[in-house]
Amino acid sequence: MTRGPYALALGLALVSAGFAETGTFSYFAPTFETAPATTSTTAREQEWIVSEIAGSMLNIAAYAGRFEPGDPFQVRNIGSEPNGAQRFRLTRRVEEYTVTTGRSWTPETYVRMARSLMADGAGLSVTEDSSADHVETAGPQTVSRLLQNHPRSAAVHERAALLIGLSVQKREMASAGFDPRPALCRMTAHLAIARALHPAAPTKDGRAAEQLLASLGASQQHTDVPATTDRLQFWVIE
Repeated sequence: MTRGPYALALGLALVSAGFAETGTFSYFAPTFETAPATTSTTAREQEWIVSEIAGSMLNIAAYAGRFEPGDPFQVRNIGSEPNGAQRFRLTRRVEEYTVTTGRSWTPETYVRMARSLMADGAGLSVTEDSSADHVETAGPQTVSRLLQNHPRSAAVHERAALLIGLSVQKREMASAGFDPRPALCRMTAHLAIARALHPAAPTKDGRAAEQLLASLGASQQHTDVPATTDRLQFWVIE
């Protein structure tokens, strides 16, 4: 896939009518490995969340590095820690990562993985693009353009996460049937990428987005898994 389809996805991203928000990057929904029959619905939901976050980060990295994302990550629950945290193994071609998470949406859990995905070439360095100015005042459409032009800007990813969170907050107040979990996964991916690009303290937008993500995540009581399909998707919150 060339850069063109990603530009299309980004062109649709974060465009608002009122304060509607469009997903920033298109992605292939992950294919689940067959889970044991004894897997609980809560563990299955957590597996889905890990898959969604990993898929978003992979496609952000693909756009930034101009490579074809290709195969999605395969995610498998491989056990739990004494404190109740769940361990997941993510595999893709020759890549393999282990994620241990006690809460559903925790950007710090994915920073090491994000750093690897965003690394320059075969090296371990991660280049940040700090050329995006005045991002703290940018609205959804502007942030979409900035992400298209500066996919390695930590500040832009933090701003994107904050705008998504504000949109989720508004939608939850307006609609009792709204499912915010895909949006929270996207927020997590943006914040993990931002931390990988810029390990120093987050910006004001980053801190606000992290606080909002923690608040929104703590209020979720879903245990089912949203339907996913293995096809290119444009995720839109209207």
